[in-house]
Amino acid sequence: MSAESDFRAALLAHAPLVSLVGQRVAQNAIEAGQPAPYVVFTASHEPAHGLGGALLGDSVTFEAQCWGNTAVHAATVADAVAAALVAVDAPATGRATGYDPELGFDAVILTVMWLTG
Repeated sequence: MSAESDFRAALLAHAPLVSLVGQRVAQNAIEAGQPAPYVVFTASHEPAHGLGGALLGDSVTFEAQCWGNTAVHAATVADAVAAALVAVDAPATGRATGYDPELGFDAVILTVMWLTG
């Protein structure tokens, strides 16, 4: 499995998060017209190679964008995402907020370090 599929699986294994967003956890973008709340995540990889180019591991930084109809709603989703990540020993290392004026949705954006290998 890829780090992305493992990350998504960890989120969807957390019942409190699923009760909020259902299956609306997507990589890179969510299908247009999906109702809030939902989680969209992106990944940045930093592979570590040994002698001869063998892959030793991969440090992945995920940005989990937790979207809701209000700032409080987005924060509730982010809290559930953070709890899901603590359960798999990958706590969030950063937290920021955002807003999409076109959709009228608020966001809480979590930064997460994920190690593989």
